[in-house]
Amino acid sequence: MQKILTSAFIFINVSIAAAQSQSKMDFETYEPVSTLVVPEHKITKAKFPFIDVHNHQDGMSTQDLSGLISEMNKLNMIVMVNLSGRNGDVLKQSLANVKDHYPNRFILFANINFNGIGNEDWITKTVKQLETDVRNGANGLKIFKNLGFSV
Repeated sequence: MQKILTSAFIFINVSIAAAQSQSKMDFETYEPVSTLVVPEHKITKAKFPFIDVHNHQDGMSTQDLSGLISEMNKLNMIVMVNLSGRNGDVLKQSLANVKDHYPNRFILFANINFNGIGNEDWITKTVKQLETDVRNGANGLKIFKNLGFSV
């Protein structure tokens, strides 16, 4: 009887260990099947006009903004905040493009160029550039996460 209980105990422990090792699942492979059954109502347009406060649009300095405006109108997006305005001439050209075509639909943020950070004159140049960007019409400052990751 002792031998049977010992064998059963070993079998159970081995079975539990095997089951535990097979039941481990990481986040990337976890894809449960949904059992929720409800009527579907696809929303394609906001009921009320809204402001997108976090967007990244490259190329606004030369882009024909009419396509972007068309997509914004379909969603009922009244204003888009572009956090990727860059700085210097590119930002100035983007601001001019917006002002000439859709002055009330976009808000552009300036960005700091971290190239040369640590150089003796970097702070002075960067502050001067930011002051110029604000004078040219930048409405805010976006610090990208590369400050802290790679800078």
